[in-house]
Amino acid sequence: MKLAASLISLLGLVFAFGEPSFIVMPEVSWGDREISLKVMGLQPHESVRLEAELIDNQNRTWVSSASFLATDRGEVDLSRDSPFEGSYKGIDPMGLFWSMQPRSKEVISFATRNESHSMSLKLFSGDRQRASKEIVRLLRAPHVERFPLQKDGLVGILFLPHSNEPLPAVMTLGGSDGEIGEHRAQMLASYGFATLALAYFGKEGLPSGLQEIPLEYFEKALKWLHAHPLIDTSRIGLYGVSRGAELALILGSLFPHAIKSIVAALPSSVIYPGFSLIPCNAWLYQNKALAPFALPSFDLFLCTKGSLSNPLALRKSIISGMKDQQRFQEAAIPVENLLCPLLLISGGDDQIWPSDLFSEQILQRLKEKGSSISCEHLYYPKAGHQISVPYWPGCTLYKHPQTQLWFNMGGTPQEDDLASRDSWKKIIRFFQNTLLPRCTYMGDAPGARGFYTDVKDNRIGFNRAESIAFDIGFDNLREIM
Repeated sequence: MKLAASLISLLGLVFAFGEPSFIVMPEVSWGDREISLKVMGLQPHESVRLEAELIDNQNRTWVSSASFLATDRGEVDLSRDSPFEGSYKGIDPMGLFWSMQPRSKEVISFATRNESHSMSLKLFSGDRQRASKEIVRLLRAPHVERFPLQKDGLVGILFLPHSNEPLPAVMTLGGSDGEIGEHRAQMLASYGFATLALAYFGKEGLPSGLQEIPLEYFEKALKWLHAHPLIDTSRIGLYGVSRGAELALILGSLFPHAIKSIVAALPSSVIYPGFSLIPCNAWLYQNKALAPFALPSFDLFLCTKGSLSNPLALRKSIISGMKDQQRFQEAAIPVENLLCPLLLISGGDDQIWPSDLFSEQILQRLKEKGSSISCEHLYYPKAGHQISVPYWPGCTLYKHPQTQLWFNMGGTPQEDDLASRDSWKKIIRFFQNTLLPRCTYMGDAPGARGFYTDVKDNRIGFNRAESIAFDIGFDNLREIM
């Protein structure tokens, strides 16, 4: 740290006599890690504007900006200085990242399936560009392989770290948008978990919408993981978001012996209907509904709201629907059947549904039913329905791809990102604690070699030189999948 500080000080003296320049450390960084971003070589108290730009997988541009006054030394340091105007407020070294917004008003959400993305930084004095810098954010560690899965009716993507022994696994489940959440899965895999991002509708070979999804599909996926030669069948967890969190709780209740830990982010405590003009079941098991579904006090397809200028905020309507207490209680997910640790995550300003109230209802039911499982609730009072991975561009208005309606997600980009920073670290640690019980944790960095040491036999996991387990190479593994 002292060497780095001395280097930055020396660079400051050098750049003071030339053109201004960005100093970014590191220039290639993990997508869930904070970086240092400075500008040197400015005139004392000079007014400058920093702009950031990146292009997602669908060739859509996202931008952010912040204007600063340089110090007496002609420097701007985002970890020390607050912009006087821009896309974010206050001191935040990562403000230019999470505050990015799409140039197009019709953009749904930031989309990327790449293992990294590049961001352009530009420095302006007025309209004159004076410096630029390209930086890279890594979403997947080099030792993680990506395997598309489309076999026996299953559709998804398996992210598999190189390992010389069977790995713990996490199945990730997205929400009602039908997106697979590949960015979240590959970032989780970079911490040493085999991660299956499983689609369950909206993809070729699957139901077109969230309607009457057979839970046998997920039972098959669990069996597929159990049969995989590089996965430890005794250490499988679930990570669900929104409707995927509802699903994770249902699966944990239905197949309790197969699941060893669950993260339910922005969950429901009850079963809600599928997306249809006529109310229908979202989930079926053995061709039957698990329970009567709860009903909100509105009809999504008959509502007059849902435009960009008049978006839907469903929280109050869903709370109002709880007044039918008998039906609401009948629709409750039987979480008392869970046999594994549970981590709940909610936002107090969640306008899609009251995930904070649902989380408390889950805790209350566990208590009333005498459950002895470990359960923690991470509650973020000012966050909305966009708690995800940290430093990720996000919008509080969202055009749902299935309904084509605009929704108010609640929260603010800043509060959502603060919640994401805190919860993501705790999600990683939760899965480490629950799925790596035999291991001594060796560090927080994704993609680190020697990620853990097995206490029993002192073998090191994720040594690339010893990455073939059970004599099955990764090229042959592709044929298996």
